[in-house]
Order: sequence, then structure tokens, then C-alpha cells
Amino acid sequence: MSFFDFFFPEQAQASHLRSIAESQRLQSHQDGQRQFREERDRRWESSRSQVLEKRVEQLENDLGQAGLIIESLLQLLEESGTIKRDEVMKRAIAVDLADGVQDGKLTPPEIANRARPFISHRKWNQA
Repeated sequence: MSFFDFFFPEQAQASHLRSIAESQRLQSHQDGQRQFREERDRRWESSRSQVLEKRVEQLENDLGQAGLIIESLLQLLEESGTIKRDEVMKRAIAVDLADGVQDGKLTPPEIANRARPFISHRKWNQA
């Protein structure tokens, strides 16, 4: 207990109550800011999710249209006798293997190179 507290207890108590009120006001302000940030982040994630869902839907539509066009072209070429479907399948397998990864799609070089195992060109038993 300080000298001031001993001789002026009411003023000391008032001062102490003011400091408690101030710390509670600061805590309340910090809580409000935290809640604001959480709500802002939640809304941003929600809008981002909606944008991604719309983009996925658009990509699915684009892929469906591309598949329709490709199938139509294959049927026309097959009907005209220009190519046979099994020739297209053989060519697709050859093109797929050309990138070094048999995965049923065109693989970008940076991914294809990671999929290949490391093969040393050095003879380790020779100095």
C-alpha cells in the first residue's frame, strides 16, 4: 500500500476503478476488432468459395462442349472413312507416352520430368 493509498483511500480507489474501466474498455475494443476481422475473413472466404464454384461450373461446361465437338468430329471422320476409331486410340496412346508419363492426358514438362525416375549416367564402380 502506497502513502497516497493510505492517506487518500477514496481517491486511490477511484483511481484504481478508472484503471480497471480503462483496461476493460481496451479489452472490449480489442474483442470488437477481433470479431470484425473474423467476420471479414469469413465473408471473404465465402465469396471466394462462390467465385471458385462458378469457375468450376464454367470449366465443366467448357469441357462438356469440347467433348461434344471432339466426339462429333470423330464420328464424322469415321463415317467418311478418313480414320478409324482404333487408329485414333493408338495415336492417343503414342501422344500420351511422348511426354514420358502414361496418364491418359498431356502432362506439362515440369510435371513429367518429376515423374521420371533418376537414372545416373555415371558408372559408379569406375573411378
